[in-house]
Amino acid sequence: MKNTNEIIIRTAEISDLERLKKFFIRAYGEKTIFQNEDFLNHYFDASLNKKPVFSNCLIGINNKEEIISHYGGLEYNLKIKNKIFSMIWGVSAYTLQEYRGKGVNSKIIEFITSNFEVNGVIGFTSQTSLFYQKLGYNIFNFEKFTRHILVLENDKTKEVCKYINQDFNFLKKQIRTLGEMSNVKYLDKVVELTAENIDNYELFLEIDFPEITTTQRTKDFLKWRFFKNPFIKYTLYGVIDNGAVVAYIALRVETLIPFSYKVTRIIDLFGRADVIKTLFSITTNSALSLKHIYIDFSKFGCIYEKELDSFGFISLSNDDCCILPQVTSPIENRPNGEFLGILSKSFFEEINSLSNENVYFTRMDSDRDRIANINQITKSKNDKQL
Repeated sequence: MKNTNEIIIRTAEISDLERLKKFFIRAYGEKTIFQNEDFLNHYFDASLNKKPVFSNCLIGINNKEEIISHYGGLEYNLKIKNKIFSMIWGVSAYTLQEYRGKGVNSKIIEFITSNFEVNGVIGFTSQTSLFYQKLGYNIFNFEKFTRHILVLENDKTKEVCKYINQDFNFLKKQIRTLGEMSNVKYLDKVVELTAENIDNYELFLEIDFPEITTTQRTKDFLKWRFFKNPFIKYTLYGVIDNGAVVAYIALRVETLIPFSYKVTRIIDLFGRADVIKTLFSITTNSALSLKHIYIDFSKFGCIYEKELDSFGFISLSNDDCCILPQVTSPIENRPNGEFLGILSKSFFEEINSLSNENVYFTRMDSDRDRIANINQITKSKNDKQL
């Protein structure tokens, strides 16, 4: 426990829930999803690593017992070659305006980096990237996530671009026909993975990429990340070979509000490279049957570039990523701030040797895929928000 000019910094507890809700409304506004108790209990759930909810979150408290700062942590496991490290993704960091400049943030970051093996952040401004760089984070030469788009319906996609004041012509010049759709193998080996059947299979996902640094994907992790979300419905397809899942794709449907147009968003994709096109084919057939207007996939790292390109995906980087909306409820022309930063004081050399060439992260990592406001929660508790 540390004291910074009468500000106490400590780990959050379940007894802080009501104060946290008040803080988040003050920080993020009246419509924030962070006022919903079910969301908070799910979002900051740490049961995968056998810890209580909120145990990876830090809060700052003033002398009136009010929460004035919060730094959330989501605990994953990171695989670096054959070693597994506990990793905390920093999320939802916010200090109230009147308490900034008092060293609160520095103390929180110091605590985080001193008490967890690996710390990561996705999504911040250019100015913040300099701040993380000074702290020792590997910010990957200021590179950002690359976005891959497969346009399925030109006119409606063009309408969405126009609505957010973007020029569709850049995309239109790159659109290619789907030449791979009629010549895809292994379709008979694809199954939809569910919470009920995933235990029937082994996972052999790292055959082609043993040297890639990425999130450790276990069955327990996939269940926790995709099947236990009370607000978002995910669909997972896996390619089965000799009783094992050798590659999978995780999808969700998003509505482009205020339009009724829907898109397929690939949240995660991993496994054997030779069957990736099979998963693209299944995904595209599903999206076409549902009349979705495009398919979207964001990733950091170089793997699957050839497969994406040959299937017809358009590759977008830096400001070009904003041609289509990256947020959907409602859509807006938001600047691209999908930087990546990773730090480890214990394994500094291993982390700082990483580059875009030997890491792989997707929207599954950190908090790059969650609902944002209270209006996205469906009225029925039995339905999941699409």
